[in-house]
Amino acid sequence: MNEGKAREDMARAEKAEAVLRNEIFIESFEYLENEFMQAWKQSALKDTDARERLYMLCQNLEALKGYIHKVVEDGKMAKATLQELHNRQQFEKRK
Repeated sequence: MNEGKAREDMARAEKAEAVLRNEIFIESFEYLENEFMQAWKQSALKDTDARERLYMLCQNLEALKGYIHKVVEDGKMAKATLQELHNRQQFEKRK
């Protein structure tokens, strides 16, 4: 990973963390999860198609949150990479 890519990943991570902390985002996901679960609980016994759709909607919400968390983790890795590069440069200067 080069320094430019690492810095880009760190900037993306900051934005992703802001999204995860955003109260509207949090409220939206909680609302949707609750709505999907209520619809699932109230679905007719024979309505397997509706339950499958609701299951997929829940899975999609989790996938979206998972991706945002991955962006945050990538940023942490990029920060560690930059720190390692910086440490190497400092070490080389001391030689």
